[in-house]
Amino acid sequence: MKAMLSPVLMLVLAETDKGALWYFKQMDSAGMAVAVVLLICSFIGWGAMIQKWSDVQELRRRNHAFERRLRDEASVVALNFPRGSNLGPYEFLVAEGVSAVQRHKGRLVRKSDVTLCMGHVENAVQRGVARTMVKYEDKMVLLSSLVSGGPFLGLLGTVWGVMVTFGALTEKASIAQLAPGVCGALVTTTLGLLVAIPATFGYNYLLTQVKIMTTELENFASSLADRVELELEGEARRNFEAAQERDRLLRAAAPVAAAEATLPPVTETPFALPGWEDAQ
Repeated sequence: MKAMLSPVLMLVLAETDKGALWYFKQMDSAGMAVAVVLLICSFIGWGAMIQKWSDVQELRRRNHAFERRLRDEASVVALNFPRGSNLGPYEFLVAEGVSAVQRHKGRLVRKSDVTLCMGHVENAVQRGVARTMVKYEDKMVLLSSLVSGGPFLGLLGTVWGVMVTFGALTEKASIAQLAPGVCGALVTTTLGLLVAIPATFGYNYLLTQVKIMTTELENFASSLADRVELELEGEARRNFEAAQERDRLLRAAAPVAAAEATLPPVTETPFALPGWEDAQ
């Protein structure tokens, strides 16, 4: 991919008579410095675009794989994520939601308990969405800076070259005296465009992909909250029924315990034999 850095520039470099190297040799030191900065920006821009495209594809693959696996899980809140593991965006949201649920484990009996727990779960998921969106937008600021800053750097070299050209204008000015300024203006303008044009197309494409992934992330967070709420309501219903069953058993056992408490005390001889007292 890096071989595609600037096909036009490579084509010009292939010329031996008056190619890019000839123009570079004619430039003054200031114009050459601007040109070197633009070349570095071009390499950085291509590297950032390739890396960002690779990251987007990897994150999307992991998201879709985890979403398919999650459909086969019987319970979301029962999932366990080891600490310090490299989690994908969807896995991170589920881990945050499960962590919030664990703080209310065993205390869900009434509808108000579920509502309180879901408030914490939704807050945790929203924080996870915000952190993931920051990860999605990584390197986009760099590309945006190259898109807007590349032409201005080229314009700086152009203006400097024009200034050098006008400074060399005299009645007996030769082509050799005008060449540094003209070459500097042309080369820096070309390099500025070679930085900005690929960065513009790459930035627009990647920005569209990031927006799509952000929408998918928000939809997943919404469906995750719905599924967690349904599971918590089921758990609260089971806990409530278990509590009622315990109360029923305690109420059923209460009369037996009361009857046992009213029985007369047991003596050493629970029954008397005829003539027992006379024998004594």
